[in-house]
Amino acid sequence: MLSTCGVNCSTDCKAYKIECEGCLELGGKVSWAVYYGQEHCPIYACAVGKGLESCAKCGKAPCEIWYSTQNPDATEEEFAADIASRLRNLKQIRE
Repeated sequence: MLSTCGVNCSTDCKAYKIECEGCLELGGKVSWAVYYGQEHCPIYACAVGKGLESCAKCGKAPCEIWYSTQNPDATEEEFAADIASRLRNLKQIRE
């Protein structure tokens, strides 16, 4: 399952099926959104606010929202690899 931002939930998310059913199934109400002072994932909220199912159709990914929601436990290298992976996943949707 691919999330709004391109995360492959089943392979890239440690919380999937443990504390999260996937952002689409939860309507963006992921558990970690509270760490950003929000009820919904900021990326999900942005896409839905633009009437999009994912960032694939936006054309601005990765945007400032992506960078502002970096996992604080990830190194810069890990975060860069994560973004690259998500962009590859989203590219498959566009094609």
